[in-house]
Amino acid sequence: MIYVIGDIHGNKEKYDEMLTKLSPKDTDAVFVLGDVIDVGEDSVEILKDMMYRTNIYPVLGEHEYMAKKILPLIINAKNLDEAKAMLEGEDKENLDKWLSMKSEKTISDFLSLNEEDKESIIDYLSEFQPFEEVEANGKTFVLAHAGIDNFEDGKNLEEYAEEDFVFAKTDYSKVYFKNKYLITGHTPTVAINQKFMGKVYSKNGHIALDCGAAYGGKLAAICLDALKLTYC
Repeated sequence: MIYVIGDIHGNKEKYDEMLTKLSPKDTDAVFVLGDVIDVGEDSVEILKDMMYRTNIYPVLGEHEYMAKKILPLIINAKNLDEAKAMLEGEDKENLDKWLSMKSEKTISDFLSLNEEDKESIIDYLSEFQPFEEVEANGKTFVLAHAGIDNFEDGKNLEEYAEEDFVFAKTDYSKVYFKNKYLITGHTPTVAINQKFMGKVYSKNGHIALDCGAAYGGKLAAICLDALKLTYC
């Protein structure tokens, strides 16, 4: 079986509940669609759990994109104030931008880790892929956190920049692929259509999974083999 889980945003309670509901076997594949971290309280704990599961495959979201940039630069800081003082110029601007994305708890928890665990987190973040393409039950699915910016029909996915998948503004009224589904998170489904508040959006070849778990909404997942939805 192949499963895809939407934006977790540091909510370990929902993350644990979802894995319990799905009960994936070691031979199953579980793709996590980016924005694993920030906003919630348990980002680092979720990363530590994911990295030791051989059947979880992480997709890069904009929050992990920022973490990849910043964490190696502040790895020796004792606390957030010291981290802020270490950076200047563009690096300081990136830290400020990431902090505006509700990353303070993530950064503080990271800085409290021992050196080995910090290195492990940084190494794991480098494994997050900008996109994945998978097949299930005769269908093809493109998994990208935010969508595909600068989209061109017929352009190979490998030709896009990493940022195109991480920060895209997806047009959910547009069919991107004739013979593939595009699965995204990033944009809460209520922002796509009010009728989909707390529900997965599925239309025009899109499957949008962000049901607002970051702000008290539901965490959603889909089993691609059966197109079965799970919420918690």
